[in-house]
Amino acid sequence: MLDKAMIEKILVAVDGSENSNRAVDVAAELGVKLGAELHLVHVLMHGRPTPELMRMAEVEHIIQEVRPEEMSRADYSPRTYLETLKSDSDGSRIARVVTAIGEQVVARAEARCSERDARVATKSVRSGDCADEILEAAGDYGVDLIVVGTRGLGRVRSAILGSVSQKVLHNATCNVLLAV
Repeated sequence: MLDKAMIEKILVAVDGSENSNRAVDVAAELGVKLGAELHLVHVLMHGRPTPELMRMAEVEHIIQEVRPEEMSRADYSPRTYLETLKSDSDGSRIARVVTAIGEQVVARAEARCSERDARVATKSVRSGDCADEILEAAGDYGVDLIVVGTRGLGRVRSAILGSVSQKVLHNATCNVLLAV
């Protein structure tokens, strides 16, 4: 059982998936009840296959909310970011799109927290191995609890526990709550 005095800072890993949204909701509720501050972290999907990025953009409808002005005009020639993902041959524009999507994911998570009157202390968008970055952020912010979804946007949806959540669970030095 978690003691109210033990939980002052909660890190929430967000990726825009349904499980991530549940993690945000659970963390926001805990944050309000415990008077804890939330730290939102998103790890960019650089290096992931383009089809997975397109799935994220289409299924989560994030691509429609990322405004063209978030990229310079020189980088934005297709009519939509989805077109950019499909047509970028060298990956240079994809990196900018991925960053814009990451910022939108964090903004959505912050809005969900705000709707529940939860206090967001920090928001960060990082690049690197997802689990490693989540664990590093937990250390950077000195959190008492990490809340993460059990499965994110990966292709293997039938897995009981996603590889990111499993690595976080096994390597965290604080409490971990898995949202299913």
